[in-house]
Amino acid sequence: MINPQGLQEWMDTLAEQELPTLNAVVREICELSENEKCRAEDLTKIILRDADLTSKVLKIANSVHYNPAFASIKTVSRAIVHLGFDNLRNITLATTLIENFLQGKPKALLIQSLARSFHAAVQAKAMVPFLDGDKKEQIFIAALLRNISELALISTGLPVVAEFIEARDREPQAEHSLALEYLGVDTSLLSRHLIKDWTLGDLLSEACENHVHSSAAARAVNLGNQIATYIQRGIKSPEMHKLCQQTASLCKLPLEDAQQQILLMADEASVIAKIYGVDMLISALPDPDDIDAKEQPSSDVADYLFQQRLNQIHKAMMAGDSLPKVTQLSLAALHEGAAIARVAILFVDHKTKQLDVRYVAGKGTHLWRQQVKINLEQLHKGELLHEFLRQQEPYWYQPKVALKDMGALQVMGATGGLFLAPLQLNKRLLAIAYADGERSGLNARQFEEFQLIANQLNLMMRLNAATQ
Repeated sequence: MINPQGLQEWMDTLAEQELPTLNAVVREICELSENEKCRAEDLTKIILRDADLTSKVLKIANSVHYNPAFASIKTVSRAIVHLGFDNLRNITLATTLIENFLQGKPKALLIQSLARSFHAAVQAKAMVPFLDGDKKEQIFIAALLRNISELALISTGLPVVAEFIEARDREPQAEHSLALEYLGVDTSLLSRHLIKDWTLGDLLSEACENHVHSSAAARAVNLGNQIATYIQRGIKSPEMHKLCQQTASLCKLPLEDAQQQILLMADEASVIAKIYGVDMLISALPDPDDIDAKEQPSSDVADYLFQQRLNQIHKAMMAGDSLPKVTQLSLAALHEGAAIARVAILFVDHKTKQLDVRYVAGKGTHLWRQQVKINLEQLHKGELLHEFLRQQEPYWYQPKVALKDMGALQVMGATGGLFLAPLQLNKRLLAIAYADGERSGLNARQFEEFQLIANQLNLMMRLNAATQ
């Protein structure tokens, strides 16, 4: 087959494809976003047409991430009241778009492109609270679809597309010239025509124009996209330093706060992918430990870092920040401040009787979200996790003191000591805090700090429940 060249040939080629991007739900939600008169009932009707989508939306709405008080949500209309119209619309669009593309056995290139788009959307959405002006609520959707032409091109399966993307990933700054060389058309131009044909929204069109005097919303969309493109080079790389400065300027934040926000959102992208049920993206999303590699601090510095992180946790709680943000700060306190090699929060799914890793910190933990699932019904009497669940009290396992059957916890790969603590609400076990020294031991001070953080998280859960 002769490779298409130029705008019209590519538009004709894409028009002949049964592309997942043309899914009616995706297009209707984009149209809802542009219609100021749209109502919650319109979104409800879209969701209810698809039984699988309805089930997934209700599952997400009832997750601890979005529903820490465990208020029972059994209808889509109730989910809109609880989550808000914008949140539920974003969830519906993201899950529909990603699942449509991931049908069957997708190529690594498609997973990589979807992960980048998803990460860009999470980064852009984090800027919304700091912006003024119209269309703020559309930023997540616009950032998610910012590279819609790339997804459409990959879906054709043509080798020239893979060659272009591989070359572009080596030199992102040369995307325009590489697109002309391989495809005969600029991808931004192709995106603008697809956006117009598929009626995907004015903000998305503006972002693709990328003018100097773009609105704050369009700049947030493009910043999110650029962060997702360059973050694998490390937060301290020249490209990311410039993007951190631009984020700080747009959001009117100190540079250090902008950097921390970007790092938190890099991890949040994996958390949300897990909640949305698109675990396949996690391996292609950034690993915070790789993009912000830190040397092991001295004991004096570690003491300072732990206290600093603890102060940040208290400040976030007083400001009414979300449970996810407090949880991420808590794990950072244990990993960086208490110098614990690896930490994680494993949430209990009471319906499936499984433990799922949700939040992590430490080298080698990023893929735990994708790889680690523990079936609670398969635990046997006497193994470590079974005994912990029976007692549900903070526990320090020291193999040198008393060797025990690791059982299901062997999947975590720890050969030294480990800590466990229950996270509960009204005596109901919601999650388990986990920490290990990987191949080394842990000390009494670390156990005290681990228990302190677990207590803070338990308090945060009670505060969240009280305000729902």
